[in-house]
Amino acid sequence: MSKRFDKEVFIESVKSNLKTLYRQTLVDATKQQVFQAVSYAVKDTIIDNWMETQKVYEEEDPKMVYYMSMEFLMGRALGNNMINLTEYKEVKEALEELGFDLNVIEDQEPDVALGNGGLGRLAACFLDSLATLGYAAYGCGIRYRYGMFKQKIENGYQVEVPDNWLKDGNPFELRRPEYAKEVKFGGYIRVEYDEATKRNKFIQEGYQSVRAIPFDIPIVGYNNNVVNTLRVWDAEAINDFQLDSFDKGDYQKAVEQENLARNIVEVLYRIDVFVIHVSSQSEVQIEQFGYSGVCYFTTSPYLDCFLQFRNGNGCFK
Repeated sequence: MSKRFDKEVFIESVKSNLKTLYRQTLVDATKQQVFQAVSYAVKDTIIDNWMETQKVYEEEDPKMVYYMSMEFLMGRALGNNMINLTEYKEVKEALEELGFDLNVIEDQEPDVALGNGGLGRLAACFLDSLATLGYAAYGCGIRYRYGMFKQKIENGYQVEVPDNWLKDGNPFELRRPEYAKEVKFGGYIRVEYDEATKRNKFIQEGYQSVRAIPFDIPIVGYNNNVVNTLRVWDAEAINDFQLDSFDKGDYQKAVEQENLARNIVEVLYRIDVFVIHVSSQSEVQIEQFGYSGVCYFTTSPYLDCFLQFRNGNGCFK
């Protein structure tokens, strides 16, 4: 059950967040810092409901919906979460006592740049509805570091610039490295017969791989204490930096794995980039990074879904 809103506790939480996050007081803090502090205070209530919801799902073991989408146009989280917690009026009054306008604080939050149009908005509406109706559901997507673009008009022409929505961090997300997965690209399959099981084993070799790191974003149901999860996947290099290649002067090789990971999650709907690798044996390899992104998008949530089902004593037939 959700905690009843306590104005004094909320105000103290905002002050404490400003102190621990930024070493600031209410007098000296910037509007962005106040937004972060307020978001973490609201998040405290969400976390309690989130944990309780997941506990119920584990105990009751309901059928789980996994909604996979390349886009999730969720909009700004602070205002939406306060409305769904039915605490908007109370938070507004508490901030007014501190001398802040809630509308101004809300304007400090960038839109979560995980979508661009109708597909992303529809996916967000589905997730909101599933939580409000009390259905057990997960959203699955990619944690793009930049949105599709922001646009400016210069000399009468549209100019596209990167939408760096994560530059100040996202206070509502949780990094979950304990659920990281290795995602493999390319290579070949070697078949090996296992005498013990009398079955063939299929072993992938000669591949490139990245580490998929999930970030969980709470999806708060309206006035029902249900909090579902949108899990979006970031990509990191398995081997961050190849010092031996750097020492030999091969600087591109030294950061090759980092670039592979970065290219997958850098931009929403990136234009496919074809990179041609020519080996010393005159072999040519063409890598389409757009294809890698699709493989990454489907593999990460599938592995997560499979393991959650198996750990819940699920039976595949």
